[in-house]
Amino acid sequence: MSGLSPVDPEVTTVSLWTRCEEWKRIAARIAQLADEDFIVGSREHSDNEAVEVVDSPPAVSRYLRERAWNIARMLRALHRLVFDTEVGQFYLDATVMYPLMRAALEDASTIVWLQQPTERGERLTRALQALHQESEHFATNQNRLALVATGVGGEAAVQDTMLEEHVAREKLSVREHFRAVAELLSLDPGAVMAPLSTRRPITSSYGAQSQEFMTWGMLSDLSHFSYMTLAHLATSKVPGSSVQLLHVVMAQFVRTVNRACVDAIGALERAARPPDAGA
Repeated sequence: MSGLSPVDPEVTTVSLWTRCEEWKRIAARIAQLADEDFIVGSREHSDNEAVEVVDSPPAVSRYLRERAWNIARMLRALHRLVFDTEVGQFYLDATVMYPLMRAALEDASTIVWLQQPTERGERLTRALQALHQESEHFATNQNRLALVATGVGGEAAVQDTMLEEHVAREKLSVREHFRAVAELLSLDPGAVMAPLSTRRPITSSYGAQSQEFMTWGMLSDLSHFSYMTLAHLATSKVPGSSVQLLHVVMAQFVRTVNRACVDAIGALERAARPPDAGA
C-alpha cells in the first residue's frame, strides 16, 4: 500500500455527501421521464404500436416505466435515510442502504438493457422475455401466497396438491400465450421464453468484469447479511489512513449506482424521441 496516495478524510466525506445528494436530482428526472407520454414517432411509441395488435394496452412500455418509477422510489428513500434521519447530520445506515442501492442498480441496468438494441425486434424480444420471466415467477408465487394465506397444518396440506396443479396449468397457459405473441410478431419464441437471470441485464450492458457487475455482486452479498464483510467494513480503516473503509467503499457504490441511473435516463430519453432525433 506504500505506493498509493493517502486517503484524505475530508475529501472522502465531501465526495460521499455530494454523491448521495445527487439522488434527489436523478430521482426527479427519472420520475419525470416515466410520467411523460411517449410522443408519436418515438422509439417506444413505435414498439407499442407493434405489440398493440396482440397486447392492448401494451405492457412493454408499462414495464419500462415501472422499473423507472421503482428507481425513483429507491433513490428518494436513500436520500431521506441519509439526510432526514438526523437533520443536519450525515446518517449512514449501511445495512438498510445496501438492498435499496442494489434494487436501483438492477432497475437501471435493466432499463439500459431493454433499450440497448437499435433494432425493434430485438427490443421487443427483450421486453417480452422480461415479462415472460415475471409471469413465471408470478405463477410460482401464487402457490406460496396461497399457502401463507391459509396458514400451516392440515388445511394448507390439503390444498397444497391442488395449488401445485393450478400453478402447473398457469405456467403452461403463460408459455402458450407468449409463444403465440412471439409468432404473431415474427419473433423467436425460444428467445422470448428463455430464462432471464437477474445478472443478465448487468453483464450484457456493462460486462462480467465491470464495476457495475462487481458492485451488484457485493451489494447482493451485503443485502443477504454477509456478517464478516459487514463487520469488516464497519470497523476497519483504510491502511495508512484514519478514513473508515465503509466510507470509501460506500462512495464507490454510490458513484456506480448513480452512473447506471444516469445511463438509464439516457435510455429513457432515447425511447421517448423519434429515431431521426438521434435514437
